[in-house]
Amino acid sequence: MGQWNIICNGVCCYGRPKAAFVAKSMGVSAGTRHTVMEMLMESGETEGLFRLIDAENGGAGLEARWGDDELERVFEAVYSKRLRNRREKLPEEARFFLAPIFELDHREIHVDSLPFLIYAMVRNQRCRTALKEATDREADQCYEAYRESDLREAAFFCWFLQEDRELARNAAGLLLLARRQAEGERCRILMEILNLGYKPLRNQIKKLNAFSGDNFSAALDDNSDMAENLSRMMVQMAIAEDLGIPVLHDYLFYIVLQMLLIYEEEMMSPPAGPACTREGERCYRKLQKENPYLESYHASFYLAGSETMERGKAGGCGKAGGCGKAGAHGEAGARGKAGAHGENGNAMGAGKAGKTASAPASPLPGGKWGIASPPEPMELLFLHYRLHPRMLAGIRLERRECEQIFSLFGALSEEEYESILLAATLCKYIEQLHRRCEENQLEELRCRSRQIEERERQLVLRQEQLAQRERLIAGQREALERLAGDQTQKIQKLENALLELVERHEKEKEELASLRSFAYQLRVGQEEELPAHGREKLEGLRLEKSLVIGGHSNWQKKMRCHFPNSQFLACDNRNFDPSILRNKRYIIFNTDILKHASYNRIMAERKKGQKILYVHGNNVERCLGELAGQL
Repeated sequence: MGQWNIICNGVCCYGRPKAAFVAKSMGVSAGTRHTVMEMLMESGETEGLFRLIDAENGGAGLEARWGDDELERVFEAVYSKRLRNRREKLPEEARFFLAPIFELDHREIHVDSLPFLIYAMVRNQRCRTALKEATDREADQCYEAYRESDLREAAFFCWFLQEDRELARNAAGLLLLARRQAEGERCRILMEILNLGYKPLRNQIKKLNAFSGDNFSAALDDNSDMAENLSRMMVQMAIAEDLGIPVLHDYLFYIVLQMLLIYEEEMMSPPAGPACTREGERCYRKLQKENPYLESYHASFYLAGSETMERGKAGGCGKAGGCGKAGAHGEAGARGKAGAHGENGNAMGAGKAGKTASAPASPLPGGKWGIASPPEPMELLFLHYRLHPRMLAGIRLERRECEQIFSLFGALSEEEYESILLAATLCKYIEQLHRRCEENQLEELRCRSRQIEERERQLVLRQEQLAQRERLIAGQREALERLAGDQTQKIQKLENALLELVERHEKEKEELASLRSFAYQLRVGQEEELPAHGREKLEGLRLEKSLVIGGHSNWQKKMRCHFPNSQFLACDNRNFDPSILRNKRYIIFNTDILKHASYNRIMAERKKGQKILYVHGNNVERCLGELAGQL
C-alpha cells in the first residue's frame, strides 16, 4: 500500500482467504497440523505439494514449501467438499467465521475508510479537540466539500447526536479535501489527529515487525459498540501504514474486512423506512374492527385526553361518549361519533373517552378549567422532563405509518398500541427537529448566502457581458452600415468610371480607325490637294485653341503661323504641366516624330470632349490637308 492510501483510498487488496484459512489451521497447534496432513494424504491430492530432500542422518525426507496457490489446493482437497455439504447445518457463529471464504475469495476488496475514520475521531475526546481546531481554520471549505458530495444522502450522520453532527460533517469535508490532494498538508494533519487520540495503539504498533490479524484485538473495547471497535481497527491499519509496518493478510484480517464491509454498507446506505407487510395490514384491520374509531388513534390517546375531559366537564356533559373526544386541533366533542370517525386526526374513540371521564378529577398544571383526569404514567414521564404530550398535537401519523408499526411489532393490544403511537409520534417530532436544525444551521445558512451572492454576481456579470455584447453588436452594425454606404458610393463611382471608360473606348476606337486610315493613305502615297472648303475650315482653326505635340522644331515654327492661338510641345517633353490641356478643344499629334511616353501621358490626362487629330511628315500644306480631311 502506498503512503496515505488508507486515508485517501481506504483498504484495497485482492482476497485469498482460502489460503489464509489453511495457514491459520496449520498454525493453531501441532495436533491440528497433523490432522490436516492426514486428511490431505487421504484425499490423494498431493502431487507437486511435497519434494524429497536429503536428511542429516543420510535418509530422505519430505519438504513442503507452500505459497498461496499451494495452500488453496490444500483447502480444496481437505475442506471444500466438507464445507459445502455442512455449511447450512453449522451454527451462526461458525457460518460468520467462514463467511470470508465464500464472499471474499479471489475478489477485489475495497473498504472506504471515510466513515470509520470520522467515527473514530468524533468518538475520541482528544481527536475531537484537535479536529475542531483543524476544521475551524477552513470550516467553509470543509462544509462546501461535504455539501458537494453524496454523503448528504447517507445514513451515516444519523449515528451522531445533533451536537456532534457539525463536527462529523466538517471531518468528512476535511477528508474529502485531503483526498483531492493526496499526500498533502491535510493528510498530514489527519494523521497527527489520529496519532494524538490513539497514542496507546501507536505505541503498541511501533514495537511490531509486521501487523497481523491477531493485533486487531488491541482495538477491542469492553463496550458493545462494534462500529467504534471497527473504527479503531481502521485507525490501526492507518497507523501501521504511516509507520511503514507491513500488514499481513491472514485469516483474521479477512474476517475484519468482512465486518468492515458489512458496517460500511450499513453506514453509507440511505435510510429507508420499514415496508408494510400483509401481516401488519391484517393486524391493523383486526384492531380496527374492535375499535370503530381507530382513525383517531393516529395521534395517540395522550395527545387529546386531558383537553377533552376539561371541555366535557366544563360543558356539563354527563356522558363523555355522547360528546366524543376533541381532536388535537381543537375540534369540539359535540360533533359526535360520526365526526370523530370522519376526522383523521387526534381524537380517541367514544369508548375510551367514557373510560377517562369516569376517573376522579385532579388538577393538572396549566389546565384550562383547573380539572382533568389524573395523569397517566407516560404523561408523568413527560412532565418530569418539563414536557407535555400536547406539544405533539400537530404531529400526525398516517395510516401507512401505523400499518408499519404493526409490521414491526405484530399484534398489539389497545394499551400497547397507544404507547407505541406516542413513541412513534415523538420520533417523528424529533426527526422534524433534526431536519429543521440541519436546514437552519449556521454553516448551511452561510453556504446558502454564498451561493445566493455567487448567483447574483454571476447574473450581474452575465448582464454586463450581454450589455457589452449589445454595444459591440450595435457598433458593428453602425460600422457595417457605414461600410455599406461607402461601398454603395464606390459602386456608383465605379459605374460612372465604367461609363466614361466605355465612352473613351468608343472615341479611341474611332481615333484608331482614323489613324489607321491615315497611315494607310500614307503607305500608298496618296497625296491629295487641300480642298478649298478644307482651307476655309482651317481658317477658322486660327480662332480655336489647340495643343500640337510632336514633329520637328522647324515644322512647329511653320505651324505657329497657322495656329497662333495654340500651344506646342516638343516630342520628348514628358514632364509638362497637365494644366496646359485645360480649355483645349483639339489635340494634334505629329506621328512623324513623337515619343510614346508623351503620347500616353497626353491620352491619360486629356479631358472629356477633346478631339484627337493626327498628322504625319514635315510638309505643312499636307498636314493642313490631313487636318481638313479629319475635320
